[in-house]
Amino acid sequence: MDQTSAAIIGQEHWAHKRDVELFLWEKRAALQPNLGTLVFVHGSSMASTPGFDFQMPGKPDASMMDWFARRGFDTWCLDMEGYGRSSKHRDINCDVANGADDLEAAIDYIVRTRGTEKFLFYGSSSGALRAALYAQRHPQRVARLVLSAFVW
Repeated sequence: MDQTSAAIIGQEHWAHKRDVELFLWEKRAALQPNLGTLVFVHGSSMASTPGFDFQMPGKPDASMMDWFARRGFDTWCLDMEGYGRSSKHRDINCDVANGADDLEAAIDYIVRTRGTEKFLFYGSSSGALRAALYAQRHPQRVARLVLSAFVW
């Protein structure tokens, strides 16, 4: 099958961290083998879908999620607490540790839903910090870790 013409299936999911609802977005290609589960972790500037699933007419590769899904990966992104469609009701600083907790809740959900044991992670900016802290806490869940625009 031509990778650029593979039909992409998108599905929303919801994970929970105590009373916090976390929005997850999954995309995968129909009729493609699963080469792994790739989780995109956003930074502090915006929610996950504008950065990782940007849609532009006539530009099928504008979406990182679509690009990887067409090549056989099950792709996921999540909105951390305080961002996008996830809960915003708590008066807290949504810091790196809180983001790693959000990632833990999301990964636990994906494990229960898809049976995945190990994950590929791509974290950008402060999402790189969140992904790195999650990897430090749960190395048994990490197959690969990519940190982009790593902040100090």
